[in-house]
Amino acid sequence: MVSALGSMLGPTRVAPGCLDARLYSDLDRHKTLLLVEEWESREKFELNLDMAKLNAIVAAIELSSEAPVVRVDVVSREEGVEALALHRSDDSGAI
Repeated sequence: MVSALGSMLGPTRVAPGCLDARLYSDLDRHKTLLLVEEWESREKFELNLDMAKLNAIVAAIELSSEAPVVRVDVVSREEGVEALALHRSDDSGAI
């Protein structure tokens, strides 16, 4: 499964509108993989969902011994480390 999903990373990363594509593995739960793609827009993401990519994803799902969680998240706002400073207990604001 790592090979099937990993083979999509290179072509996805060079696709117009792709900001990043990564495949993560959970160190504690060895059967857990997370494929993350970041796109400039929803439209660019949808343009990249061709039949070859969808077939590769379905093939990877079929190789899974457990029903996978498939989810598309839309993030409307991003914040950096400065957002953590708002939740610190001291008044210094330093991180």
